[in-house]
Amino acid sequence: MKLNKAISYEAPEGCLRGTIVGAALNEDFKNGKTRENLRITIAVDPLPHDPIHDFRVRADYWGNQNNGLLEDLFRILGSEVVNLTDEEGNILSSKLSMLEGKRVKFNVTHEQRPGFAIPFRKVTNLRPLESESLSLLARL
Repeated sequence: MKLNKAISYEAPEGCLRGTIVGAALNEDFKNGKTRENLRITIAVDPLPHDPIHDFRVRADYWGNQNNGLLEDLFRILGSEVVNLTDEEGNILSSKLSMLEGKRVKFNVTHEQRPGFAIPFRKVTNLRPLESESLSLLARL
């Protein structure tokens, strides 16, 4: 009999690898204003020192603070990134499935925030996993 791992969004800090399992555009309200964000959910590759958790992380890009979004999407999708938007540059929800299944490497840092006992897991430096092997080949 196989034991199912418990899904946890409390991933450890460090440089990790994984697979994009979802991407969605979301809206919420803060201070009476609508905020948009793109959330990319990544299933972290199994960690040998923690066999009971199936870690997930989320990379959030907010509409008013989407620094790095275009660069990250271009690194992951390459020239296909143009297929992700309409003529005005708006991301099309129906095209976000292009990200699913992409293998990526990223950094997770823990940020302690007031009022929260558990640190916020911040995902940075999202990049394709293949770029690591390509850069090694370029050096040869």
